[in-house]
Amino acid sequence: MSIRVAGGYLRGRILKTLPGQATRPTTARVREAIFSILQHDIADAQVLDLFAGSGALAIEAMSRGAASAVLIENNPRAAAVIKQNLQKCEFDLRLIVDDYIKGLELLRRDGCRYDLVFADPPYGMITPDDVGHLLSKFSLLKEEGFLIMEHAGSFVPDAKEIIKTRRFGDSAISILRYE
Repeated sequence: MSIRVAGGYLRGRILKTLPGQATRPTTARVREAIFSILQHDIADAQVLDLFAGSGALAIEAMSRGAASAVLIENNPRAAAVIKQNLQKCEFDLRLIVDDYIKGLELLRRDGCRYDLVFADPPYGMITPDDVGHLLSKFSLLKEEGFLIMEHAGSFVPDAKEIIKTRRFGDSAISILRYE
């Protein structure tokens, strides 16, 4: 299975995805909505792609002008697909193949901080509130940074930091801003 980069200088580039239901790639429609909302915040951004899957969100951000991106993915087969996609796009980005908590701890130890954090975990695994709490605990989100999280459309986040939620059939994205 494959998807295409939806925008930026790599628009139309074909990316591989893991076959089957092991990962759920963010659709082009959802990626377009995310990057439309964040269009003024992408340039030169430091990006973290948590639960990276195919790496499409980090690659899309880089294609649209982000300065750098780090990806965390615990599935070795998905990580192999990410490596292929990064090579195809000629990106030398950091990929952490480990549990997300261990990956976040490693980034904290390295003193990393991000403008944009994309999180697309398996639905029901962790809420936007919980991800926001972890980012705060590990001091990984820069002041006025954004958490962009895809989740089940039926889930209604209650975080006070939410600036926008959009539903797309069975899924939704919530964008949270932290000050």
